[in-house]
Amino acid sequence: MGRILIVDDTLFMRTLLKNILFSGNHDIVGEAENGEDAIQKYQSLQPDLVTMDIVMPKKMGLKH
Repeated sequence: MGRILIVDDTLFMRTLLKNILFSGNHDIVGEAENGEDAIQKYQSLQPDLVTMDIVMPKKMGLKH
């Protein structure tokens, strides 16, 4: 199925989303805990979909 990058600053939410998406046969290609890390991982991993938290340290999910 889809290759997904999960972006959230809390481990609990990343784990919850990973379990939900994994049960739907999606491939979790990476995780990031802030927006800056997400940009780097997006460029290198080229996922089909990104789940992104809105409020995070360093770079928020809505801006830029």
